[in-house]
Amino acid sequence: MEITLKNVSKKFGNKYALSEVNCTFQSGSMIGIVGANGAGKSTLIKILATILKPDSGDVLLDHVSIVQHPQHMKKVIGYLPQNVALYPNLSAGEFLCYMASIKGLNKKEGKRQIEGLLQTLHLKDVEHKRLSQFSGGMKQRVGIAVALLGNPKVLVIDEPTVGLDPQERITIRNLLAQQAEKRIVILSTHIISDIEAIASDILVLKSGRLLYKGTPQKLIGLAKGSVWKYMVPKDCNIGSLSGVSSFLQTDQGIKVRQVARDRPSIEARKVEPTLEDACIFMMEGESSYV
Repeated sequence: MEITLKNVSKKFGNKYALSEVNCTFQSGSMIGIVGANGAGKSTLIKILATILKPDSGDVLLDHVSIVQHPQHMKKVIGYLPQNVALYPNLSAGEFLCYMASIKGLNKKEGKRQIEGLLQTLHLKDVEHKRLSQFSGGMKQRVGIAVALLGNPKVLVIDEPTVGLDPQERITIRNLLAQQAEKRIVILSTHIISDIEAIASDILVLKSGRLLYKGTPQKLIGLAKGSVWKYMVPKDCNIGSLSGVSSFLQTDQGIKVRQVARDRPSIEARKVEPTLEDACIFMMEGESSYV
């Protein structure tokens, strides 16, 4: 299975949310879409999920336009929006049964899939608990179960770990990695650690433009020589520095890790980049690598 975006553009008012985006995704891959707030991540996700239509360009699923024929995508997609809409007075089991019927699963097959998903997502013990009593992480897991009902060939996931604790993020991250073995999994996030170990490809968006598409390793290589560590005084205004990927307060001052093409301080020394450094390197610059 293959998804191809051809010159996809979308405007809201006078502002481009996406501008002439071109890329291709294939089965057996996990694609991480990263970028700052307002970069166009959610717009791209919604176009792929056929919730929005591009103003120009096209999206092809196995050479068929899903802009002209959205049902072609709807037959094979599992979609998790950023804000999961649940019925609070239903239990997890009742809600999943309801969604299985909407997806056209017969009662026997729906029950079989729901049982498996409840076990996989560690929700079996709360199957009969009302959704209004669920934590944010539990609700996200229910949303992922809904997305996986019907064994979709394409999973489109928008910011799945926002507000979750570290253990819940790991659970969801590992599950999505497993799903990517036989599917196309497209995940938007601004939490780089969520995709660092599992993404086969990274898309970096900035102000609606696609700056990079490729492997995490290649992206890290592009940032080599542009990541620095050095110490600044305790009263330094870190917010005034651009490209800071991390900082640490110490008794001696503040240890700063900064992405910059030129040495930011005479004391700065080069260090090996991480994927987060590399994404900042790409978003701070204007060059495109697609």
